[in-house]
Amino acid sequence: MAAAVAHPLDQAALAALGRACGIPLAAYRPAHVQACVGRMLTRCGVPTVPELIRLCQRDALARAALLRCLLVATTGLFRDPEQFALLEREILPSLTGGPRGVRVWSAGCSDGTELYSVALILGRLGVLPRCQLLGTDILAERVDRARRGGPETRAARRAAAAVLCWQRRDLVREPPPPGRFDLVLCRNVLIYLDTSVRSAVQRKLAGALRRGGVLLLGRSEWLADPGLLGLVPAGPHAYRKPDANREDAPCGLA
Repeated sequence: MAAAVAHPLDQAALAALGRACGIPLAAYRPAHVQACVGRMLTRCGVPTVPELIRLCQRDALARAALLRCLLVATTGLFRDPEQFALLEREILPSLTGGPRGVRVWSAGCSDGTELYSVALILGRLGVLPRCQLLGTDILAERVDRARRGGPETRAARRAAAAVLCWQRRDLVREPPPPGRFDLVLCRNVLIYLDTSVRSAVQRKLAGALRRGGVLLLGRSEWLADPGLLGLVPAGPHAYRKPDANREDAPCGLA
């Protein structure tokens, strides 16, 4: 259990801590930030938030630890198997018709295993060489880890090397990547965002879809009113942008 914060995490402290670690903490759910700060106070052995701020200002390791705590990364190959079953059985086959292949964006890709999982499915469907796969994450260290891959992703990395691209991108403060995507995965990211920020990010994700494209969220995430974003339900936690006539768009993955 996280330790109680020994000093009020008011707006001034929130802003100062955000400046110290380089991300806008007001964008995240207050309860999540409070819990992370409590854990960091215990882990770093400091009794108050002002002392934690000063520590993060001068100590890169403390800043990195706070960022890892705030930007939760729980992932793995085919994590939430029922969602990948839906992708393989219904969603990806519906997107693979024609010579163009499929453009996929994994937003908040963490160590890349989600996108490597998609690559393995596309390989089984026989369309991987025609696809373009982009993974983005706010933390450069995670992007580097995704690019290198790990033992569990070696086969997917070899098979998909020519179609994979990785970028550091802040989903909250930056626009989506250029072009439009057939599939956007943003799983277990929105649950950590504050309500207004979550709505803005949902609009970005929906806007990044081609007509006919699909947005897949995590098992604890959903759109309260997908119609407001021009989407319709396409399965559990999955939403499609209607219109089967999908326009071509510039790649923008360089």
